[in-house]
Amino acid sequence: MGIDGLSLFFVILTTFLIPICISVGWSGMRSFGKEYITAFLIREFLMIAVSCMLDPLLFYVLSESVPIPMLCGAEHLLFTGIKLFLCRGLVQ
Repeated sequence: MGIDGLSLFFVILTTFLIPICISVGWSGMRSFGKEYITAFLIREFLMIAVSCMLDPLLFYVLSESVPIPMLCGAEHLLFTGIKLFLCRGLVQ
């Protein structure tokens, strides 16, 4: 792991945006507050780790694992899986 100029920008951007995202979506997720915060903190950790990763294999593994917290606790898991597959397929 290492931090250069570009990864420092992404680390600062991530740590700035995650609390904003949590506060914006908090009103709809009060009943699942613990799970909501946990999913965001896991995602924040993975995004910071991806930004600081120098090894290409670990970079790929971590970048592919970033959307996993989005699937946790989904009521319509099949629909969410198809949506994730389509979004990842269109990006790559």
